[in-house]
Amino acid sequence: MPTDIERAVNDWHTNVVQYLGADDVSKLPEYALHLSRIVAFPELEIGHELNKIDQIGHKILEGTKNFSDLRPTQMIEKINDQLYRKQNFRPNKDDYYNPLNSFLNVVLKRKLGIPITLSLLYLRIADILSFRLLPVNFPSHFLIKHVLEGDSEIIIDPYNEGRIMDDYSLKQLLDQTFTKSNVTLTKAFVEKASATRVALRMLNNLKTSYFECQDIDKALLINEMILDIDDNDQYGFRDKGMIFLRSKKNSDALTIFSEYIEKYPEAEDIDPILDIIRKLRTKNNVDL
Repeated sequence: MPTDIERAVNDWHTNVVQYLGADDVSKLPEYALHLSRIVAFPELEIGHELNKIDQIGHKILEGTKNFSDLRPTQMIEKINDQLYRKQNFRPNKDDYYNPLNSFLNVVLKRKLGIPITLSLLYLRIADILSFRLLPVNFPSHFLIKHVLEGDSEIIIDPYNEGRIMDDYSLKQLLDQTFTKSNVTLTKAFVEKASATRVALRMLNNLKTSYFECQDIDKALLINEMILDIDDNDQYGFRDKGMIFLRSKKNSDALTIFSEYIEKYPEAEDIDPILDIIRKLRTKNNVDL
């Protein structure tokens, strides 16, 4: 008989994972709501929540004459006005790692979110307005963009009231992430992210939050959902061992970590993992 985790992962696979290959980024808000339903809100009605977002878009259309005739920057300003000034959505800077920030339905209710959830909300609203936006998997700070004719781009930061990012502000964000090295800002940092990469980022954000609040059972579920998307995900594989370690399942942890060093001998964290293996083998009286 399947376990609760197996049932949840199967639900995730049926409703999200099998569709990721189509790379339809317009479906990302829907996928985010399935994540909410599977992990924490089993009675959630996906269509009802999407309709709440769509209503925000319709308010913009109702209050704007000939929206489609506006310049892209004017369209962005109209979305920003409705979303941040009239609806009062804002970043949750005081409680950033709260798992609730990763649930799009809760973001809709509390009007507080993190970069990725506010970006997905923004994407859905823009889709209602027939204004094409794309996800950007920028390091440590999710962004979105609009591609203009001639391949020039407008980069938008929904976490900071939809401000338009120039190269200087993007470099500042990059420097906040890579504090010990001067990383060059290149176009690769603002490439369109695939639906698969965005789904993995959603899951990794949530897993980090559950680790922060010591909810190991939920962290295990999220990690299995990650591995369902990519069973070769290096950090998903490693974190499975970490979760076993925190759950005091030392034999299981030792097995995973031993496989990890075989699969990823050049991993940056190989030394601390080897140290964990030595300690586990000592506890279990197993020779190196």
